[in-house]
Amino acid sequence: MQKLFTKSSQRSLDDKGRLMLPSDYRASLDAASQGRFWLTCLYGRLVAYLPEEWESFVEKLHGIETPSLALVHFSAKVIGLAEELACTAQGRVRIPQPLLREAGIAPGADGRCEVMVIGMFSRFEIWSLERFNAISVPDVSEELAARGIRLGM
Repeated sequence: MQKLFTKSSQRSLDDKGRLMLPSDYRASLDAASQGRFWLTCLYGRLVAYLPEEWESFVEKLHGIETPSLALVHFSAKVIGLAEELACTAQGRVRIPQPLLREAGIAPGADGRCEVMVIGMFSRFEIWSLERFNAISVPDVSEELAARGIRLGM
């Protein structure tokens, strides 16, 4: 597993939907994919994929014979909203409005739009700060143990 994106940080979007990615994320994107990545919305958050990982994901979705209606709707949203993006020379990326709306990322009463950028090794996620702060982490120790993962607590 590539460890390209490992840190997390709180960031602000400007009024045009531009986000300054952390410098180490930009360096990883430049090294891995000439600065390009795919961004889509999954389950209320934006997820950034490197091009080869995105292509593999899309191929697997398209390879499913006779998908359920739920899977058709899932694919329509996830693939239909996806955008290939790249950082500007200043290190900013403009996130399209449909993706921001789908992820619930909107300016607050003060006009500012705060997000959390979360490193997930080979990809990164962008969460509405409000949604991220509202996450209540359930006890998943049994599920992890069933998969052979032990937490050292």
